[in-house]
Amino acid sequence: MPKGYHDFKLSDGKVLRAVVDIGKRKNISLRIADDGSPEIRIPYGCSMERAGQVLEKNIDWINTSQAKMLDKVGLPKTYTNGEKIMLLGEKLTIRYITSNEYFKPFITDGELKVSIGSFSSAEMIRKQIDAFIAELAFEEIQSCMETAVKLTGLTPDKVTVKPMTASWGRCISNRHISINSRVVVFDRECITYVCIHELCHLREMNHSPRFWALVEKSCPDYKNIKQRMK
Repeated sequence: MPKGYHDFKLSDGKVLRAVVDIGKRKNISLRIADDGSPEIRIPYGCSMERAGQVLEKNIDWINTSQAKMLDKVGLPKTYTNGEKIMLLGEKLTIRYITSNEYFKPFITDGELKVSIGSFSSAEMIRKQIDAFIAELAFEEIQSCMETAVKLTGLTPDKVTVKPMTASWGRCISNRHISINSRVVVFDRECITYVCIHELCHLREMNHSPRFWALVEKSCPDYKNIKQRMK
């Protein structure tokens, strides 16, 4: 197959899915495909083993480039049919579905399906999309927080999920934690890291070496996750 997806097992045991483009060329090159996947272009005769080695050698560049894409694609801005957004680390397309009966938005096949009809106005469409994303954010952050509590052994007195502008999370001295609902644009690993980060502030209200050691204990890959979220 000249071009298609292939799963590469990395030395750390993780699996990287990449687009492999095999063609008449002399050199191997890398880019980030439109869907955010790494794409490796290789000449005829190049083995998948060699392609995997090149991908692993450039994994930092891949992670950084994918993180930059998140700056370009995030939560809805126009709410129009065909707009690109990001939810749970997946690039989605808002897709209007004409229907005589209302249904809640849902995700399938890389699209956020939204019901529209003669009853729909731009404001109604915006509200139903916002409501769906808010509910998704609450559920996913709650689930990731439960995971983070188990990993850290730390429990807050209160957790609030709300839109924030200055940070992905906040922990204050009364043991109350707030998580930015907009973190739902990232995958669950990133959301769990944010929760772990804030939980660790229950013990260390700073960013000292002791704090980061505490984070690393529950999230060994936190440095790479932070880089992806920049």
